[in-house]
Amino acid sequence: MIPQLVILKPIDRCLDGQDSPTTDFLLPVMPAYVVHGFRWPRSAIRIHIILNNIDDAAAEYIVSPGTSASLLQSLRDLYPNLMKALPNLRFVEQYDPADVSASALSQPFAFVADKVENCRLSVDIGEVMGQGVATDGWAALVELRDQLAPGEKVGWWVVCNGDERRPKPPGGSEHSDERDNEDFPTKKSRGKLKKLLSKG
Repeated sequence: MIPQLVILKPIDRCLDGQDSPTTDFLLPVMPAYVVHGFRWPRSAIRIHIILNNIDDAAAEYIVSPGTSASLLQSLRDLYPNLMKALPNLRFVEQYDPADVSASALSQPFAFVADKVENCRLSVDIGEVMGQGVATDGWAALVELRDQLAPGEKVGWWVVCNGDERRPKPPGGSEHSDERDNEDFPTKKSRGKLKKLLSKG
């Protein structure tokens, strides 16, 4: 029987002894990533896509190649100076393919990270964290966090994703999850919602 896994845990809580790392770092079924960045709430991702007319982006899974490229380009257009200091910025999703619940395909948040270390077998977390990030990169990431996800913590995380190339429905595209989701706005409703958000 596969042990229950904690998919995500801030590293500093384990290093400070607040949580036991026994289950947090026991990852027998999926690769893990040590990332430096912040959580971007899914609701904020949807709003960003709507307000910036990114029609080819799939808000429910932003590591898809097309979506990732479109979102990164939108950030370069909106915050060119910040993005110059964050040349390696990328998105990371958490995903457990063993979770077949209805909510599994749309996690509550994704990660915006300026440093990502792939951990397939093991990694010296102290060494990765000790490398740190450049001062200008840190300042830019904090400012980007303030723009995209005010109040979220900028720090180090362990994120697990069992299948970054998450299978699409037969005949589907990377947007299929959203088109099949009754709660996801259509183009027409996106326009109405954009007007409401702009007024706010």
